[in-house]
Amino acid sequence: MRRALLILAVIGLAACEQTESPQFYSLDKSQVEREAYSESADVAWEPPMERKEASETSGTFLAYRYGYGLELPVASVKATADKHMQVCQDAGPTKCQVMGSNANAYSEDDVRANLSLRAEPEWLKTFVAGMQKDIETAKGRLASSNTSVEDLTRSILDTDARLKAQTTLRTRLEGLLETRDAKLPDLLALERELARVQAEIESATANLKALRARVSMSVVDISYSSQRQAVTRGAFSPVGDALKDFMRTLSEGLSGVIYFFAAILPWLLLVIIPGLFLLRWFWRRRKTSKS
Repeated sequence: MRRALLILAVIGLAACEQTESPQFYSLDKSQVEREAYSESADVAWEPPMERKEASETSGTFLAYRYGYGLELPVASVKATADKHMQVCQDAGPTKCQVMGSNANAYSEDDVRANLSLRAEPEWLKTFVAGMQKDIETAKGRLASSNTSVEDLTRSILDTDARLKAQTTLRTRLEGLLETRDAKLPDLLALERELARVQAEIESATANLKALRARVSMSVVDISYSSQRQAVTRGAFSPVGDALKDFMRTLSEGLSGVIYFFAAILPWLLLVIIPGLFLLRWFWRRRKTSKS
């Protein structure tokens, strides 16, 4: 009885997988590749959201990632980054999510910041337009812009097909478990199999949710850096540092001389001077013996 039940479960799982698999072979891979190439070459401000939505309706699932590099006056770098992060937080998690942020001041003239967001496509249009206005207001410039596309169609369809197959298998196992005439070992085997299938269903559901979230919300990476200036206050900082360290450098030099004489004095008194006298005595004796 146990063997028959397991065989029936395997047959049901295989039948479900065969039913769902043809969806994968209906994908137009050439179209996906053309779209990915065209969007990667597009560095315009407005993200191609219309193409993204059209690709989803045609049976493909694409995850977009945008990158922007901003060069701003040094006083506007951190303020602009904080403003954009606050705009995302005010929009709410359904529109925008802050994935990470950092700011570093390497010097008075070198300040950098990074901001990573996950944004809803329609909201991202208004955010990018506002970002462009912020750059113009701060008298900065857009240093770089790039778009990358990842095709998640196969992962989503495979996960969805596996989830449907496991759900069907769970229903059949639950039906077999309700039978009153099954023996205790068979019931235990069915419960173990049902628990395994339930765990796979939960894992596939979470994975599918994460994949669809990547499609429904685009990732935006923004880097902020200070503009380079021909002559800055930092250019003369080495001279100022040298003047500040003059006395310390002088004292360190004098201390080095003192250490040198302290180290050479024992050799001078005990070895060098007696050695010179001994050499002179030997030389004069040799000269006397020759004469």
